[in-house]
Amino acid sequence: MTNTPPDLLSRIEAIERRLNGVEQTQAEIWFLLDRSGSMQQIAEDVVGGFDAFFAEQRGQPGTATVTLIQFDDHDPHEVLIDARALDAVRSIAGRFRARGTTPLYDAIGYLLDRAERRAGNPADQLVVIYTDGLENASHHWTAREVFSRITRLQEAGWTFVFLGANQDSYATGSGLAMRAGNTSNFAASPGSVAASYRGLSRSTSEWRRKGREQRRQDGEVFWGGVKEAEETE
Repeated sequence: MTNTPPDLLSRIEAIERRLNGVEQTQAEIWFLLDRSGSMQQIAEDVVGGFDAFFAEQRGQPGTATVTLIQFDDHDPHEVLIDARALDAVRSIAGRFRARGTTPLYDAIGYLLDRAERRAGNPADQLVVIYTDGLENASHHWTAREVFSRITRLQEAGWTFVFLGANQDSYATGSGLAMRAGNTSNFAASPGSVAASYRGLSRSTSEWRRKGREQRRQDGEVFWGGVKEAEETE
């Protein structure tokens, strides 16, 4: 099929997915990005990794909308990208500047407020949390409240992913109801940041190729047993 038009190939792939019981569904990707001062040492790597991640996702089949929110104690809910089509997501260079402290609980709570107001297909929500610091500045949300809310949404079919540096991400994540198979440590180094985004892109591509029911079934094993960032720490 070397001379087959791309649009025809896309239709053929869609038919094959339906015949195999893997009907691809619309996805909403929510990305919560820590911009606290400790991120300064890896700021360029974070931006480069983010841009590479979404460049790769634009090349994957299927559609998705993207919301990117960065947070610190000056603003726990700064929206950089709001429900944009994946094809419209471009570089965040010049918009990500590290500062302040880490109101992680508030940032998660405000993101989920926004997501629940907008969510149309509960099982098609992917929430990615990327942080290099421990909670130290929240005023409105507690760990217990966040835990309860994430638990409820996971039961509804949402997928949550937690990447953390400078901490035991499994301890932090479990306190917020994050599943171990969806959690990964990364080191605050260029190589580990790059690996974290490679793993995130691979796993997101796999998640997007799944049908809704398969996404639910695999809700606790987002990484598929491979965590690239932990292999380069």
